[in-house]
Amino acid sequence: MWDLARKDHSGMLDRPLVTLWRQSVELSLKVALLEATGEAKGSHDLSLLFEDLRKARSGLGFNDDDDLAESVNAMLDHVQTFDPFADRFRYPVPKWGQPFPGFVTDLDGLFQAHWIITTWCEGSVMQVRGET
Repeated sequence: MWDLARKDHSGMLDRPLVTLWRQSVELSLKVALLEATGEAKGSHDLSLLFEDLRKARSGLGFNDDDDLAESVNAMLDHVQTFDPFADRFRYPVPKWGQPFPGFVTDLDGLFQAHWIITTWCEGSVMQVRGET
């Protein structure tokens, strides 16, 4: 879908792609948090999920006070600020009826951010399992 969205300049694929991006990142965070705590988390707040994951990892003796974790945190904060209720990309119009403002998607940046965030989560799982 990434390649198709890059070729299609109509913007029709941007909203579905960003929806899938956000869902994938959210699920990656939830899986890493589940692995670290043994409990599922029901929040859609990406920043809160990452904060909870870092706290859980700290409790397990991992130190995530580094530039990469801060970069992941900044990316998640940016998305969370732009889409605080996880509905901006799923629905063209929110419950209160006024359409969301348009947005421009940097597909290359989105792809890179997705890779960095989900790889960080995968590495977190591997560390918790003792696979590194």
